[in-house]
Amino acid sequence: MGLKTVLIGSTGLIGSRFLECLEVEDDLEVNAITRRTITSLDNKDFIKQSVHDFKDNEGIRTELNTDVLISTFGATIKNAGSQDEFVRVDHDIPLDFSKTAKEQGCKTMILVSSAGADSMSKYFYTRMKGKLENAIRELGFETYHIIRPSLLLGNRMEFRPGEYISKVIMSPLAFMIPWQYKPIQALQVAEFIRYLIKTCLLYTSPSPRDATLYRMPSSA
Repeated sequence: MGLKTVLIGSTGLIGSRFLECLEVEDDLEVNAITRRTITSLDNKDFIKQSVHDFKDNEGIRTELNTDVLISTFGATIKNAGSQDEFVRVDHDIPLDFSKTAKEQGCKTMILVSSAGADSMSKYFYTRMKGKLENAIRELGFETYHIIRPSLLLGNRMEFRPGEYISKVIMSPLAFMIPWQYKPIQALQVAEFIRYLIKTCLLYTSPSPRDATLYRMPSSA
């Protein structure tokens, strides 16, 4: 029986790429918690889909009995509709799920954050990302990994005008951009999460409170 792994943020750019790149040979018991059925996974019956209303954390509690929790939640203030709703989606939900998973015995947390995340940032978006990172650290997981990707490349289910404009502007100027802020393919981040689980978790025994921060793109 494989390592029990729960994914939240399954329909987002990184979450969906992670599910797409999984193979039976990975020997993972993956449970994708989502608000709607992901039809593209019809040919991957080794991935369980649990459709829930994310406002009902108690109803999801039993689904969070896992070895590893992966959060790839991500939103924009525009898509959320307000700063308050953005905080609920991008901070409160992942944190609530993480708390519940920890209470259920989860030992390892993998959080996809953002380049520039800093709880003291003057920018609202990166400040919220930083606050979530700090809150996850304080939960006391035996092992946690924080990944900070820069601008993500890939086809989303939703259109984000600001992100699209940034890609158009940044692509020809990539050689001038510091490495940690260069655009990165979402698939690369997804493959890295897969690598983390298979290599760092399945075949090694991390020391308690092993905290690793990955700024992407990187050579890791």
